[in-house]
Amino acid sequence: MTRPGFWWQASRVDQARHPCEESDGAAQTQERNATHSGYRADVPARPLTPTDALVLGYQRAFPRTPLTVGYLLVADGPAPEVQALRELVADRARDFPPLTHRIASTGRGRLAWVADVGFDPARHVHEYRLPAEPGLTGLREAVGRLSAVEISLDAPPWQLWLLHGPHHGGFTLLYRASHVWMDGTALNLVLGKLFGLSGPGSEREPPRRSPDRRPGPRAVCRATAHSLGWLARTATIGPLSAAPTGYPRHFWLEVDLARLRAISRAHAVTVNDVFLAALAGALRAWPRLGSGQSGQSGPGAGRAGRTGRTGRTGRGRLHAAMPVSTRRAAERDHVSNYLTTVRIALPHDEASVHRRVEAIRRQTVRHKRGGTPGVAERLFLGAVPAPLRPAALSTGIMSHIFALTASNPGGLTGPMEILGRPVIAALPTPPLPAGQRLAVLLGGLDGQACIGFTMDESVRDGTRLPELVEAELGALEAAAGLPHDRRLMGGTDQNASVPAPPSTSR
Repeated sequence: MTRPGFWWQASRVDQARHPCEESDGAAQTQERNATHSGYRADVPARPLTPTDALVLGYQRAFPRTPLTVGYLLVADGPAPEVQALRELVADRARDFPPLTHRIASTGRGRLAWVADVGFDPARHVHEYRLPAEPGLTGLREAVGRLSAVEISLDAPPWQLWLLHGPHHGGFTLLYRASHVWMDGTALNLVLGKLFGLSGPGSEREPPRRSPDRRPGPRAVCRATAHSLGWLARTATIGPLSAAPTGYPRHFWLEVDLARLRAISRAHAVTVNDVFLAALAGALRAWPRLGSGQSGQSGPGAGRAGRTGRTGRTGRGRLHAAMPVSTRRAAERDHVSNYLTTVRIALPHDEASVHRRVEAIRRQTVRHKRGGTPGVAERLFLGAVPAPLRPAALSTGIMSHIFALTASNPGGLTGPMEILGRPVIAALPTPPLPAGQRLAVLLGGLDGQACIGFTMDESVRDGTRLPELVEAELGALEAAAGLPHDRRLMGGTDQNASVPAPPSTSR
């Protein structure tokens, strides 16, 4: 349930005082002193984006539920010493100043990202010994525990955990960062700066400037009408109907990117459409354990089979929040949030594979009108007075509007290495907002995609969902006449292995 008063707290984020605000002008003082340990202080303070401010207000409203983005990086070779990792981070931070940035006041109560004069890698790089449980079980338990660790906003809001396992031959790093600081695109950027083989100082094409355009009346009306549709409550399904506990669990499914692309070509849709259609089919096949019924409950339950038409988003549909990037070329290297949320009706009550795909395709095509998904929402946000923008965006994370979150920010670009040890897999850990029960994210490394699932502990029969998504990919292949390439890495077997835990053979 959304906490009463959240909209008020979010809408007043610019006026409220942040714990990092020592006094007006504190940011200028920090910049003058930020030559400590050779870290650069010549980067000007950068104001929080509207979405940064929104997520900051959200995190204040739910302080006990850290909203974080992250990845598990699996590397081959012996685990390094934690001090060596800290020295690596210190070296990278000198070349990539955003690693040292925190929130501070720049005067008149306005917040910005500024260099932290007291930046200390030891405050951010830690180690943790995995439980003795075999396979993925111990890793899942550790990630669940670490997901509850607070990320302080009075310092650069990120953590790096070296996970020591009981076995040899490899190791795992968990990178976590506050969603206040970054979105999925920025997450990929930062991990590339930390561990990309090209190094943090590699030359890149200078970003192009994109002109800011004021939204026209038709665009604003279209965006307004679309946003009003969010007022309708979403349906839910049996496994997601219990009251959330606030404790997350994590699962993963590894899929070849080439396989997803082959399915998308066969159905003449995008990889993102394939991802959403497979998720919709999995939700359809994921009833309450032992019920023997289709997996839907709540408003409109029992209406399955009545929807032969595609794309209908009326009462009884299960809706997912799909974050989409609104970055312009000039913002591509900024570590901040540049995104909005679109509402996708997942046709889990549709029996036909083809019609599920078509229902998804129609929605994503509609959202892309104007260039990319979320353009209408961004235009609408630009027309809203600045003090009201966080409140306008806050509808995107209210639990009664969305039953789950489905994200596809793109995977990491390799090769990557950690102190000479090659990274062989990357497992996303999707952020799970307070009051939500399920978040699913398509990520991975190069040609090896990986779907990450974060579920609240209250979710019933959660271990089946990765296997059901894999089965739906097989159904999509069969519907298109493609050979079925089953490569489930995980699922109901607690000891199955994504090549994640170095404790198991590949």
